[in-house]
Amino acid sequence: MSRGILIVGATGRVGTELVKLLTAQGETVRAATRNPPAAAAKPPGPADAVEFDFDRPETFSPALRGVGRVFLMARPGDNHADTVAMPLVDEAKRAGVRLIVNLTAMGVERDDSFMLRRLEKHVEASGIPYVHLRPNWFMQNFDSGPMLADIRATRALHLPAADAKLSFIDVRDVAAVGRAALTEPRHAGNAYTLTGGEALDHFQVVEQLSRVAGRSIAYVPLSEEAACAALRAAGVADDLIERWRGFYRIVRQGLCAPVVPDAESILGEGSCGSVAVARARRICACRAARLIRSRCSTGSCACWGASSTGGAEPAPLSASWSPRRRARAAARESWSSPGRWPPCCGRPRG
Repeated sequence: MSRGILIVGATGRVGTELVKLLTAQGETVRAATRNPPAAAAKPPGPADAVEFDFDRPETFSPALRGVGRVFLMARPGDNHADTVAMPLVDEAKRAGVRLIVNLTAMGVERDDSFMLRRLEKHVEASGIPYVHLRPNWFMQNFDSGPMLADIRATRALHLPAADAKLSFIDVRDVAAVGRAALTEPRHAGNAYTLTGGEALDHFQVVEQLSRVAGRSIAYVPLSEEAACAALRAAGVADDLIERWRGFYRIVRQGLCAPVVPDAESILGEGSCGSVAVARARRICACRAARLIRSRCSTGSCACWGASSTGGAEPAPLSASWSPRRRARAAARESWSSPGRWPPCCGRPRG
């Protein structure tokens, strides 16, 4: 496996962490992005940024040149993500790619008609060795996007999740499994469901956020009808509302609650266990707290010192952020971008 690795989705949550891990390991990494100069200017830095756009198939072949492995993440927020990603798989086969690690979502195997399962089956039929990664919802959902915007605006989290539990996973654990899948031949041909080591309901989530932020944050369970009406009033497209409705039906049915040992079996005992989960929850809660208010209640936002995958956690970010950077962060968390719905890991679940 000496040829380079193309990371599709290199500037996203998982992709950014994966690039860090692979470059630290000495792998040759190529970051696929629509804007290579902008991507190259951002940390982690050493990756070779190459122009890539699902809407422009002519960018596929140059991006794949000299590549032996591909990390594939279908385009988030697209009801036809499979149809734009399948030609990339076909081009990868022509280019002699020897492995595709395909990031989809927990539970896609239950519905062969679902777009991400169709993409999985297309990868399988290509003849290229593959690994499917199927993560549950991300812990980091609460420090960005619509969930954070809701908390900042109302000091509450409004969702149609009832009291259902979810086994949230840290994006760094997903990236660590991705690194293993790309660099360890033993994983080829497998599909891994990736969860944390503990299932939490949203009452428990806001309790953690409240404690770290030093402010009372409530969880307000909404009816499905009320939640969809709010989205409609905010101008969210009907097809996205229906997809979002489906996500939370799955949540309320308890299908996102199971704790699956796949991530822990790959990363090592204790990596996704209760101690690591508590640590990751605290880190994510502190990150959210930095945007909910400028400082945590302690004044120092003293997080745990390491991530659940063992990496060092940086010093509190808000203390060093410039006003301009804070403004950019706030702008990214706007409710006005329908493409960011739903507030899940970004890959549909059925």
